Amino acid sequence: MLRYFANGRLRWKNPMVCNTRTNWEFYAVIEGRCAPVFHDDEPPVLQEKTLWVFSPECSHAWADDGRRKYHRIVLHFGSVPYPLDEIVRAQGWFSKKLTDAEITRLQAIAAELEPHFREPNLISPLVFQGRLMDLTVLALADKVTTQPPALSDLATFKVERALSWHTEHLARNPSMKEVADAIHISPSHLRRLFWQVRKASPKTVFQHIRLEKAQELMSRTALTLEDVARHCGFTNASHLCRDYKACYHFTPTFWRKKLVAGFSKPLPPGVVPVREFSARPAERTLSA
Repeated sequence: MLRYFANGRLRWKNPMVCNTRTNWEFYAVIEGRCAPVFHDDEPPVLQEKTLWVFSPECSHAWADDGRRKYHRIVLHFGSVPYPLDEIVRAQGWFSKKLTDAEITRLQAIAAELEPHFREPNLISPLVFQGRLMDLTVLALADKVTTQPPALSDLATFKVERALSWHTEHLARNPSMKEVADAIHISPSHLRRLFWQVRKASPKTVFQHIRLEKAQELMSRTALTLEDVARHCGFTNASHLCRDYKACYHFTPTFWRKKLVAGFSKPLPPGVVPVREFSARPAERTLSA
């Protein structure tokens, strides 16, 4: 799900303090110059036409030259697909230079996402997911030559079948043996395939799926944490909170109340958003 969207020109009047986000961040400068900084008072190395992707755990801030505005597109998502998550988590962030064609594509993605972010409808989650896939492909376009040779179709097919079956039966949290039996292989073979294809154990990948589903339900429904836990195969809300915090380093309640609720808070009557489409209510009354 798309959690944050901003598109427009910006100049920082005051330095930003480094902090961690609670979502994955895509940050593209398409005109002008800016840069991430990883420590307060660190001098920025300004970049043009660059896309950055940050994992939630990577503390950073943004800086410009203090004189000229730059145009950026910012998109935050609750999760990103494999293998982008693995590549980015290796150092916490990742960047690439953008071609003119890629900038045009990013502008088209932003134009398609904007109306769905401002006024979501029934198909908006599908649009968000589709454009996230486009962003992932764009981000990894230069990485394909550095990746190892493709795995056998059979290994990938088996892993994808296991993931699909587990997702379909998520509420009852099936055991690894149940998943292996469903796709007609042994648990030990299932472990080997996951390490070969995903470089992780089935338990780790299944846990990630459950937490992603919990995050999705918390963002688009009014279900209690107990109900969310039940739908995602956790024993109770305490079990969900414990595993969620271990993975994301903050609680589901913090994410839901402080982040999602804040982003969805409507503007007061008569207030016009002047910083283009920022999802943070405090920002939306500031001049760009």
